[in-house]
Amino acid sequence: MKKLEEFLKSWYYIALVFLITLIAWSFYKDDPQYTFNRYNMLFVYSIILANAIVLGMFKNTLYSIPLVFSLLFIINEANISFENAGEIGFPSISLITFILGYSVYFLRFKPSIRFKKFALGLLLIAVSYIIPLLYIDFSWSSFSVSMMGFIFFGLYLFYSNTLKGDFKYLFTLLVAINLLLVYQVGFYLFQGFILNPNLPFDERLNIGWGRNLGWGNINDVCFYLSLTIPAYLYFIFRKPHSVMRWLIVILPISAIVLTKSRGGLIGLVVALIGIVFVIFYKGSKMHKRNILISFVVLLLFGVFAYQLLFNWIQRFVELLVLGADGFTSNRLFIYRHAWEIFLEYPLFGAGWISITRVFEAWLETFGTYHRIFMYHSTLFQALAAMGLFGLFALIIHYIQIFKYFFRDVSLEKYIFIIGYIATQVHGLVENVQYSVPYSILIVIIIAIFETSERKTDFSLVNKVYVFDSKESS
Repeated sequence: MKKLEEFLKSWYYIALVFLITLIAWSFYKDDPQYTFNRYNMLFVYSIILANAIVLGMFKNTLYSIPLVFSLLFIINEANISFENAGEIGFPSISLITFILGYSVYFLRFKPSIRFKKFALGLLLIAVSYIIPLLYIDFSWSSFSVSMMGFIFFGLYLFYSNTLKGDFKYLFTLLVAINLLLVYQVGFYLFQGFILNPNLPFDERLNIGWGRNLGWGNINDVCFYLSLTIPAYLYFIFRKPHSVMRWLIVILPISAIVLTKSRGGLIGLVVALIGIVFVIFYKGSKMHKRNILISFVVLLLFGVFAYQLLFNWIQRFVELLVLGADGFTSNRLFIYRHAWEIFLEYPLFGAGWISITRVFEAWLETFGTYHRIFMYHSTLFQALAAMGLFGLFALIIHYIQIFKYFFRDVSLEKYIFIIGYIATQVHGLVENVQYSVPYSILIVIIIAIFETSERKTDFSLVNKVYVFDSKESS
């Protein structure tokens, strides 16, 4: 048991989990008799089963987090709906197994659950999800989606009361997620390259696959990359002499640029500004030298890939010519309808399924199918679905986040702040704050912060960070 726990504490375990995730996600071709790919689903069930076993064996729930994070990015089905989710009985079995793991943990270890620093904001958000159910037409779809707020709140309460946090473990996890997403973007671009042999080489590299990633679309992957890119800073500050750690950061930067996501580019710019600020404000001469070397390498990469960048800029200009609606992919159309819905239900909103009204208006106006699940903006999502109360709940959550992370700022807090602000800025034009994977990531990350000891000595000695003996080892 001791050797197993040592393995679960190591980066080998994290690498193994995300290697399995990578392989499982790569099964994307749907089986003729099922909507879901059976191999992808079997891997998903294996991760859920492993999570239940780990929870039943170890009191420190930190070891289950790689498995939970894996589940956020492992599903590769482009057309999931409430109608097809029940096929082959998979969701029912998986849900029962998932709940069973946490139930066994409570029966065996009997943890005491107390409200922690971020509980109030998350509880208010959860309540704002369900209030519209009191007056809108009932459906199982609206009920299921509206309960997600309490799932996020429950995960926060559970992990903030049962895990013993570890910063190195957390940032290793975030780097693993980042590299997984880089692979998925590469896979997306490679499939587009293969499927379009008649196009010029540079256009084939830029065109993409034409389907979403299963767990989300190509825009979604960008804000998760922006959230996790700053995690490399943790390891860069631990070994400032390593240029290679800086050069690896070029991979996610290139991935975001190649997605051609306008919102992704906004988040990336904010994240890079934050990283550069930390390096030049707190870093040593070695850090500054290495970031300049990386910048030169990035410029050289841009020179060699100038045609790709030219195509990106050309597309950007073409969208500008289409006006504000065209440039934002008709998001202004969605926002106008969200505002109308808010005016009908100003206090508590029209609920999560109110987005179907926008979908109907979209079909009537444009005559084409459009995959809309949310209002493509944190602000309009809060107002239309949850009203002024939902906006108030979100503001309380923001206050708690910034009050905690801007007090006694450490390197670890800098890293979170950079990624969080970058994604929240992206959230002005995309489904970020209320996206299921994003919410789960955030509630677990803040739980780890609350339960982690501050191991880094942030005393600045000749502008070089000094780590204590535990951290250095």
